[in-house]
Amino acid sequence: MGTGVRHAVVIGAGMAGLAAARVLADNFEAVTVVERDTLLSAPAPRAGAPQGHHVHGLLALGAEVYEEYFPGLRAELEQAGAPVWDWGRGLCAVLPNGSPSPVPMDMPIQTFSRPLLEHVLRKRVMALEPVTVRDGLAVTGLRTAGPGKVVGVRAKNGDGEDEIAADLVVDASGRSSHLPRWLAALGLPSPRTTTVNAQIGYASRIYSCPDGQSPPTWMGLLEPLRAPDFHKGCYAIQIENNALHVTLHAAGGTQPPHSDDDFLAFAKTLNGPIADTIAGLTPISAVRRYARTVNQKTAYHRLPRWPEGLIALGDSVCTFNPAYGQGMTLAALEARLLDQMLRSRRIRTPLDGQAFQKRLARLTAFSWLMATIPDRAWEQSHPAWPVKAGNWFMNRLIDTVPHDPQVYTTFSALFHMTAGPLALADPRLLSRVLIGPRPSG
Repeated sequence: MGTGVRHAVVIGAGMAGLAAARVLADNFEAVTVVERDTLLSAPAPRAGAPQGHHVHGLLALGAEVYEEYFPGLRAELEQAGAPVWDWGRGLCAVLPNGSPSPVPMDMPIQTFSRPLLEHVLRKRVMALEPVTVRDGLAVTGLRTAGPGKVVGVRAKNGDGEDEIAADLVVDASGRSSHLPRWLAALGLPSPRTTTVNAQIGYASRIYSCPDGQSPPTWMGLLEPLRAPDFHKGCYAIQIENNALHVTLHAAGGTQPPHSDDDFLAFAKTLNGPIADTIAGLTPISAVRRYARTVNQKTAYHRLPRWPEGLIALGDSVCTFNPAYGQGMTLAALEARLLDQMLRSRRIRTPLDGQAFQKRLARLTAFSWLMATIPDRAWEQSHPAWPVKAGNWFMNRLIDTVPHDPQVYTTFSALFHMTAGPLALADPRLLSRVLIGPRPSG
């Protein structure tokens, strides 16, 4: 290939790892993806991604980027039963100050289970000629040539240990990443870790529609939490196999439901139509709970030194409360950043890992604010004034949504990352928000 780069190793075959492997396959002669789990040949939740039992959302921008790197992905998912719908027409949003009327937005959304998307992407990645996926193999450390250069990984399975040489190691191992410990073994200082924990819990299950019964009139149902008054919420979507995937949220000391009876009883306490909807459906999964919702970012970009031949991305660096649906989209954006930096470097020059971590930190900064401003309101009984001001503005914005189609459209574009933070500085939007919403009907 003339680049002087031979082999890349990706730790983790989740969304971030698969997206990274896809772009590495265009830039490296060989790519090995190492995954601790044993991967199945059909879509199914796996132990290393316990959140796979819960509702996942792919934001509009994320769908565009995945389609760019996996042409025909949307059509393939649709053929597998994943519906495509317009966000403005198909979403039923039950907000604290009312529900917006349907508004055509020309914002196509596709909904599916996390296992289906991961399965389709994994098949695509494994079909790439440079890529090899090795599952059932746990990475235990980094191979180095001195403290300043990573040259591969050490791994083990049931039969023993293995060493895999690499010109670039990509840590995409997620929330359970051991990278801080591995860097400490190289003599690097511990990176600062910031956490925001709203102590939000989830409970999910999947339903099917009995023969002859119509599915819900909406494609997605959103009833968000809000500190300090709205302790219960819901996100439900229609997915493949004519199923409805429902996740119930609880915060502020409220516990998510445990059992079948508790699930329906909890749903009946919500303001939206979810209880009436699921009462007539057939549950086809157990109630699954999840509580690893802490937001956490590790400041690798602030380390004074960074070893050559190593980068980290995805949840290994910055992980969000899954309620905001940003993770899969950011995985795609970080892979695109990696692709851009690999293509722009000089021939035979290694990727500048420290520069990558700095650019990744900038890429995730606004998403971090969008997730942590509302979550800090749950975490802190007396939040600092910037948190109070940010929450006031976001609540005012959301309270205006039901009564102003333009604000609804702008907020949806922000949520789906097709508009950037500068959209919040639009004078027309600011005037509408500052004047305030009309009283709820």
